[in-house]
Amino acid sequence: MASSSRMTPDEAARIRRQDAEGRLDHDDPEVRRVLEEANRTSVRAHVYGRDAAARRTTRASLLVTTGAAALFVGGLALHFLLPHA
Repeated sequence: MASSSRMTPDEAARIRRQDAEGRLDHDDPEVRRVLEEANRTSVRAHVYGRDAAARRTTRASLLVTTGAAALFVGGLALHFLLPHA
């Protein structure tokens, strides 16, 4: 479910804080939806970084690591599959 305006990590933290203090009505479906979005936003910010630059850095790091691992495995496979003189 995509929303028209993305929640910022700071907004998500404020909503989660209000929930932890017991100020939100969990019987209201709209409040539950906003709370779920706040939780998703907080988890994404924690895992991937709070801003676009941090997310790009994380993505680039994962891409480089995956590429290096593939190159290493490919090198090992060639070493064992090619005939030795």
